[in-house]
Amino acid sequence: MNIVKVIQYYTVSGLLVVNAAIAGDTSQTYVPVVSGYASFEAGKIVEGYSSVTSEPEVRRAWLETGYVGLCIEAAVSKRLRVLVAGEAQPVISFRRAEGNMNDAWTEARQPRTVVVIKHGEAIYTIGSADHPLLQVEAGFFPYKYNQEARNLGEYLFRTYCYPASIVNQFDKPYADLVGFRVGNSLAAGPGCFHHDLLLTTSTNFWPFMNWSPSYLADYSVPRLFTVGVGGQLWNLIKVGINNSQVGKDPTSPTDPQVMNGKEFSFFGGKLMARLSIDVKGLFRVDAPLAAMLGKEDLKLYGEAAILGVKNYPDTTTDQASQLGYDKLPWRLPVVVGINLPAFKVLDVLNFELEFQDSPYPNSIMRPVYNMAPLPAARQRHAKFKWSVYAKKDIGPHVSLIFQVARDHIMPLSTVTATNFSDYTDVLLRNTDWWWTGKIWCGF
Repeated sequence: MNIVKVIQYYTVSGLLVVNAAIAGDTSQTYVPVVSGYASFEAGKIVEGYSSVTSEPEVRRAWLETGYVGLCIEAAVSKRLRVLVAGEAQPVISFRRAEGNMNDAWTEARQPRTVVVIKHGEAIYTIGSADHPLLQVEAGFFPYKYNQEARNLGEYLFRTYCYPASIVNQFDKPYADLVGFRVGNSLAAGPGCFHHDLLLTTSTNFWPFMNWSPSYLADYSVPRLFTVGVGGQLWNLIKVGINNSQVGKDPTSPTDPQVMNGKEFSFFGGKLMARLSIDVKGLFRVDAPLAAMLGKEDLKLYGEAAILGVKNYPDTTTDQASQLGYDKLPWRLPVVVGINLPAFKVLDVLNFELEFQDSPYPNSIMRPVYNMAPLPAARQRHAKFKWSVYAKKDIGPHVSLIFQVARDHIMPLSTVTATNFSDYTDVLLRNTDWWWTGKIWCGF
């Protein structure tokens, strides 16, 4: 029995069990809860560099967008909750001019509205409501395992393996997943042990529709520390007509090309470990300093990941044209962060610093355009990324957010032709940086 049939068997069996359990619930009338939000954000790339276009310098480039979201949550029984939510975003093309082709893409550069599913899920609790044995989640759902991360990190679900590239967005330090999750929490000594088993399909990363199993576990002691680990078999189950090999001729993705006697694969194993410490736990709750600090102040944390445990060396003599994955440290990003003391003037004042020692710039251009997990050409680039993030809640319904960073932004474009939307970091040099601000209102 192959792995696909095994998964199908257990999926059908699990659905039958859940169906029987739901059918046994006592029907009651529950009032749906409606929530929503609207936000506007704007900022500027002060200095940037687009490495794959004919006009590489990016200076004083203005960016702006907004979001409108609506969520309906209904408890249809004592054990089953259903969430339905959508989000709309206006997209104004980042690259609005390219060489002498300024008139060729006029229509494509017009603003357009993108609508995405944020929640389309059912959550079923097995066991008592106060002490659930298991929680089963299925559908579209956001997932965040590192509650301290504000910009960088969260590597397990926001990265590729080959190439070991990172994708993130401003003020969205989480992943939107599609699939299944089974979670469990247990009291253990002074803290709590929690773990999740997930099976998710790719809707944001090329190749689409492949399935990846993941497992994450963490142990937390309130006001002291959290330690967590996780792993993922990325693109383990290939479906459809997805190209699964790295060694493809970029001009003809369907023709195999063996590199150094090996056929590379999109498949890769990811590993993650993280640690956070709440320094406030070292003080008594009634200590004068503790009373001056905000809830999020003085939290230290770090995360490290291996994005692809297997090496694919390239023995090409010309280093500039090498496309292999020779060394594990090239695929090992590390981030450390701290919530600086804001003394309740701000709710969060966060600084993060990331390091990845790779000869390749952070880019997903070749997976997108060539359907092959090849890195972008080697070039000099900043191996340190950093971010300063500040947030202030004005009452329960309004938040102000500001960020200055050299991170992994890949500005959105409505022009999809090659060299117009480059899918590569535009903050590649040590002197590159950007800032952005946001106002959020919700109910």
